[in-house]
Amino acid sequence: MEKNKKNKSIFIIFNKQLYKIKAIKLAIKEYQNLANFSFKQKENYIYVKLENIDKEVKKIIKDEFCNYVLFLMKF
Repeated sequence: MEKNKKNKSIFIIFNKQLYKIKAIKLAIKEYQNLANFSFKQKENYIYVKLENIDKEVKKIIKDEFCNYVLFLMKF
């Protein structure tokens, strides 16, 4: 049971009108050692999926990743 909990995926949805794809791609590059990332674009949204997440950051990675994307928006 613990094993399944550790392997759960995290999904994040970004609105294209608010977020730049460039910022999301840069954030994925920076965080790639903490999880496996995949993303797809559909209509007005960018869908990011995190799998095989490092157990030490599992609880905080979603918030930290989103904050980093927001930080990268200024560039």
